[in-house]
Amino acid sequence: MRMFRDMATVVATMVTVMTLMIVQETNAARILLAVPIGTQSHGNFYMPFAEHLALRNHTVTYISGFDKSSSHPNIRVVVVPDVDLNKNLPSLFTTDTFTAIGVIYDDMKMACNKALAYEGVQRLNEEKFDLVMLHADLTDCFLSFTHKLKVPFIYTSPNKFIGTYSTVAASPAFPSLEASFMLDLEYPLTFTGRMISTLYDLLEILLLEWELIPSWDNECRARQLCPEDMPYLGKLRYNNSLLIINSVRSMEKPTLPYTPTVVHAGGIHCRPAEPLPEDLQQWIAGAGEPGFILFSLGTLIKSADIPEKYLKVLVDVFGSLQQRVLWKWEKETMEELPHNVRLAKWIPQQDVLGHSQLRLFITHGGLLSTQEATYHGVPILGMPVAIDQHYNMRKVQKEGWGHVLYWEDLTHENLRDHILQLISDKRILKEVQQRSRLMRDQPMSPGDWATYWVEYVLRHQGASHLRSPAGDMPWYQLYNADVWAVLVVTTTVTTILTSWLSFRILRALLRCCCESRKTKKE
Repeated sequence: MRMFRDMATVVATMVTVMTLMIVQETNAARILLAVPIGTQSHGNFYMPFAEHLALRNHTVTYISGFDKSSSHPNIRVVVVPDVDLNKNLPSLFTTDTFTAIGVIYDDMKMACNKALAYEGVQRLNEEKFDLVMLHADLTDCFLSFTHKLKVPFIYTSPNKFIGTYSTVAASPAFPSLEASFMLDLEYPLTFTGRMISTLYDLLEILLLEWELIPSWDNECRARQLCPEDMPYLGKLRYNNSLLIINSVRSMEKPTLPYTPTVVHAGGIHCRPAEPLPEDLQQWIAGAGEPGFILFSLGTLIKSADIPEKYLKVLVDVFGSLQQRVLWKWEKETMEELPHNVRLAKWIPQQDVLGHSQLRLFITHGGLLSTQEATYHGVPILGMPVAIDQHYNMRKVQKEGWGHVLYWEDLTHENLRDHILQLISDKRILKEVQQRSRLMRDQPMSPGDWATYWVEYVLRHQGASHLRSPAGDMPWYQLYNADVWAVLVVTTTVTTILTSWLSFRILRALLRCCCESRKTKKE
């Protein structure tokens, strides 16, 4: 035993030394993390990020649209009221994705400057910051801070890489390989799929650069929220140092090429499970060998909004199972609640996902939830509602560690069959456990990796040397479209000329032969 303890000590020492070698010393910095616009779940990505920075002795001012709490003294939260992009959304059970996106898009035009104008945010203009971190889609008007302070800034996103990020990150997008998560398209893409994917990316870029950014810039100046000498936002945004995204690079499929300015921090919020509250633990223990199931639709979608016809199926099926069911439910009670179902307004999701008696996670299929399920090695049954959820769950099903059940296909038989198959299928459990090992097998934790690159930018006062020239090249030069056009035209003209000359020569030869024969006969 002593030998094993000595070996463990040596290994721990080596890991510590290697970490110290990798993570260089950086002076404590004052960081402004301005991400007030987005969904409440996005805080599950940003708060762990802030906490990793705080643990390195940096002071983080976190501007959020939702009340967030942290016990770390180095984190200060500034809550901006009334900038929730989802407040005007109709029920997602009765609204298609593109209608929902349209509602969100209309609110996006006003939300950025509304957040910037908030009194608590404006007071921050009197303070000094060493670095600014912004949401890559929604907070460009906060570039006024970077211009005033003359400090580097970093873009972040709680989503994966999308087409609109390609220009600011100077990392070319490949819509032929990977479609936007707003589109329900699978890899490999067909010709039609590649066409739709390309046109969708182009549309998003045009809407951002021709409508959103100009509207943000105009309003920011009209309300005197931006300095008069500030360059146009559409130009200023290209001075960013990095783009940090919520994706695990080693698990991306298809694998994509990136430039060094794209930093992967996928799963930064994932952590080992902690002990559950005593009453919940006792309830789970009472489930015995059959175990229990977790059912949650996240924070954007409310279980209480489930249409009555679907709700009845869920209640009937859950009540017929051997397993107990822990259901995230926003109301106090539910009529005809089965004896084996427990309701909870809030659930410590990761602690539940990491419990040994959990057999299945029934989810809406949000990116953060699917990452947590992967990390803890739990099979999932996805019941996607809107936005990126259909894409996420189709991907999970193709990867072989979960099933998709669309609400329009929800029947007693379908739901029960899917649940029983997922609980009993050892191949699915083996696959998700293997994916869990892959996700955890990284040279550094996502938090340490992202923190290293933030400190890299601080140490070098930016990272312009990492930026690829691809970001400044017109698309036709980047993809050699002009070269291919010249080659095609040249080849076509050459082929036509060669064919024409060959025809003329052949005709001349035939004519000579015919005249020669005619002369001989005479």
